Amino acid sequence: MASIKLDDTIVAISTPIGEGGIGIVRLSGKDSLKIMDKIFLPRNGKKPSGFKTYTVHYGHIVDKKDIIDEVILTIMRAPKSYTKEDVVEINCHSGIVPLRKILDLVLVNDVRLAEPGEFTKRAFLNGRIDILQAESVLDIIRSKTDLSLKVAADNLGGLFSKKINDIRDKLVNVLAHIELAIDFSEEDIDNLKKKDIFNRLKEIKKTVEKLISSAREGKILRQGIKLVICGRANVGKSSLMNALLKESRAIVTHLPGTTRDTIEEIVNIKGIPLVLTDTAGITTTDCAIEKEGVKRSHFSIESSDLILFVLDYSKKLNKDDLNLMNNIKDKHKEVIIAINKVDLKKAIDVKRVRKSFPKKPIVYTSVLDSSGIDKLENTIKDVIFEGKAKAADFASISNDRQLNLLRRSIKDIEEVLEILKRKLPMDCASIYVRSSIETLGEVTGHTITEEALDRIFSEFCIGK
Repeated sequence: MASIKLDDTIVAISTPIGEGGIGIVRLSGKDSLKIMDKIFLPRNGKKPSGFKTYTVHYGHIVDKKDIIDEVILTIMRAPKSYTKEDVVEINCHSGIVPLRKILDLVLVNDVRLAEPGEFTKRAFLNGRIDILQAESVLDIIRSKTDLSLKVAADNLGGLFSKKINDIRDKLVNVLAHIELAIDFSEEDIDNLKKKDIFNRLKEIKKTVEKLISSAREGKILRQGIKLVICGRANVGKSSLMNALLKESRAIVTHLPGTTRDTIEEIVNIKGIPLVLTDTAGITTTDCAIEKEGVKRSHFSIESSDLILFVLDYSKKLNKDDLNLMNNIKDKHKEVIIAINKVDLKKAIDVKRVRKSFPKKPIVYTSVLDSSGIDKLENTIKDVIFEGKAKAADFASISNDRQLNLLRRSIKDIEEVLEILKRKLPMDCASIYVRSSIETLGEVTGHTITEEALDRIFSEFCIGK
């Protein structure tokens, strides 16, 4: 965005363009109601500029005397609206022609087309939300599971902002004590007071570190994780994939080698979006097609975040099993072993498997009677989140901007701790504490450049 403008009226189509039941054209700005007086013909004959806030009105959008569409008009007056400006939403029939005609009709009335994310940007600039809440709007739009939606919604409600502001307030308090020490001679400030400042900073550092550690979980909730299902032919990989998907996506037969290529599907497992990849059975073969399938299977293993290694409970470990076991354990990746077909007679040497994977979880499954499937899903969740259940107030870093700023902030805190350890002048300490406070201000938007704002909102769609 070239410059910050709040004195004009903006408009955009806020729903996907295409055939559908409802399409929304949204306006925000001081002239929104005045423009509606020109193009909206209500059933009761009253002018929209006289409508009360939070009211809905039936009528038609007209171009002079020509009816464009039958619509419902929603009125939200400033300051109690999304942008804290007068907002009007025209709910019309969805479709390229009606949406475009209404948009064009609004634009000829000295209204500007909104830029990406400009409605949310105005909400931030007008003080309705901070920048963390603005970014969480995008996370809500992109959420793939109930859990990722809950985290994003909590952050929109200010959960993450509160945590950052609490840290910032504590640093401001520490700065006040440091500046008190500067104002008086070193002899007048006892060591106990300095130790108290040191301990407070250590606690603040721990809190910031905890937030930084949430970045991994946050990224998983937003982007998902790639899980590859591998094993030799006919151990039940495709059956397990279908069981996790709760549908028949992969072809399943009793014949080995049914899956000749990798198959990918997205599934929600315990609130985590997973990209499941079912691979061809890894085996020694002279068949050109099977060789290509095996090659792609190895490529999927290399690019995976988590490996689900499937073995057959009813078969002895063979050369293909052992080769794959040796290959996987050298990958330094997270691995879950699923010993499948436990409804059949046991033949597998589990001790040999445990020797190769001493610390990796083993889950016994049977797709035939669905035994072990729920345990497998819980094990996947535990491995991804390292066995830690998500707290009710889980607040997560949602992007690299937030992560990099928190890392900068903690680096400044570490500098202060070093200054205090070495008993250097307190003036030096105050510089770094101020820097850390300012950096945290950038996280929430208390202090932020226009360039940074442009970068944040450029990721939004037009109309949000």
